[in-house]
Amino acid sequence: MSVKRNENGSVNIKNNNGSISIGRMMLVSEDRQRENYNKWIENCVKQIKVCQHTFKETINYFLEHCDALAFETDDRRLKKFQKNFIRNNFQDKLEHQPQKFSFNMTYEEMENWKKENDAMEEELKNLFPEKFGLIIHGYYLPHTERNEAFYKQIYEKNAEKILHIEERKSKVNDRIRNKKIRIIHQEICFFFEETMEYVESTDGSNLIHRVIAFRGITENDIEKRTSRFFRYVSALRYMSKLPNF
Repeated sequence: MSVKRNENGSVNIKNNNGSISIGRMMLVSEDRQRENYNKWIENCVKQIKVCQHTFKETINYFLEHCDALAFETDDRRLKKFQKNFIRNNFQDKLEHQPQKFSFNMTYEEMENWKKENDAMEEELKNLFPEKFGLIIHGYYLPHTERNEAFYKQIYEKNAEKILHIEERKSKVNDRIRNKKIRIIHQEICFFFEETMEYVESTDGSNLIHRVIAFRGITENDIEKRTSRFFRYVSALRYMSKLPNF
């Protein structure tokens, strides 16, 4: 086990299970920007109306507007989503619960944190969503003619990234070439969890925004400014149905 503090403030922790690098997050608060954002939110409230569909209807809407294939239960992408979803929502119910990481920890405390974090990750890999009453669906969009419009949006979004990769390296080696291939040929993936009514996408197309907009919001979402409310107005803004802030 080894711990290294870097000049940029990050920390590298390494043991037999691998290594992890933890960087400091610098948060810059801009009062003016926050004020503008709050005004934008209040303006959105004046323009939106209660409109909602059930989560089942939302899944059906997604399936009706693209060619989608369900993941096999052992697909690594579905497994990754399941693991992250359980970690984010049920960490307090796990056997292994590492304490919150702090850069003020001693080396020994960091080593113990890494050991407990590794144990939690191993525990998560072996858990099934059914243990927490979760119903998770995962889909990917094959490269069909019907799905081409969604992939075109991703290509355009990543064009600048690919150009930057090429310009940064005078010699395009296998590593850079493989990175370009991954960007160009990535698949659009969607995940739905029914009991908590959550939807997530890994892509940059506008289909996720259309799905969120279709699902809509309730009066309670508007009054309490729920996470569903913020996702909804963000989706409408992306679709140019609400002004930018």
